[in-house]
Amino acid sequence: MMAMVIRTSPRWPLTVGVAVGVYLAYSLLVMGTWWGFGIPYQRLGEAPYLLRGVVAPLAVAAVLLALLQGVGGWWPATVREVRPLRRPLFLVLLLAANLGFILPGLLTQPWARLTPEHVALLVLGTALVGFCEETVNRGLLLTALRDTGRGERWAWFGSCALFGLMHLPNGLFGTGAMEFVQVLLAFMMGSGLYLLRRFSGALWLPMGVHAAWDLTTLAAGQTGTPPMPAQVLAMVASYALSLLLAALVLRGERTALA
Repeated sequence: MMAMVIRTSPRWPLTVGVAVGVYLAYSLLVMGTWWGFGIPYQRLGEAPYLLRGVVAPLAVAAVLLALLQGVGGWWPATVREVRPLRRPLFLVLLLAANLGFILPGLLTQPWARLTPEHVALLVLGTALVGFCEETVNRGLLLTALRDTGRGERWAWFGSCALFGLMHLPNGLFGTGAMEFVQVLLAFMMGSGLYLLRRFSGALWLPMGVHAAWDLTTLAAGQTGTPPMPAQVLAMVASYALSLLLAALVLRGERTALA
């Protein structure tokens, strides 16, 4: 079955150029803030850096993204599918793998090592990351790429590739060459988030999973808690399932169109 999407009837056309422009503006806002305040990526989860480097710029970005979509008339195409792809088994498997990483980390985290203010900043900051990055990548970019008429595989690949590349500049802030690995992992995670949008029919589930994943990772870094073996297995399973299920779904759609 071909992906059923809502075509935009906007006041402003949501072209690939416009979507990429928003993507670049968002990236420059975040990276410019980090450069201006001298924020090292490895310390981003610390309370002072978290406020200046995540919460403040992303709160501004979230408001601007919401206003831009409203003024441009891009709702609801950017957040909702006309006909969700009903694959309940695939949805359960993908959610189980993600929750296998998220829930043990959140439930066993020694939160008492952090101040309540620090915990609040972590929750707010990661919620903003989930909203902003999903709006830009699985919202604006995916919708614009679909509207080119080049097919769903192009829209999937382009949005996931740009999501991966969004993380590449992190290497300038302390991660170095290892950032190329993060780009690849982000591409795989982006594939899973793309599927969650299609399976659930809306962008809200990917936003929540994205935010919870980042909260788990950042909180563990702040409390000095290494991931449990079961979490590592779940993380690997999540990445692998994301690519496998994307290949199955997109291959099935190609066959249906043949």
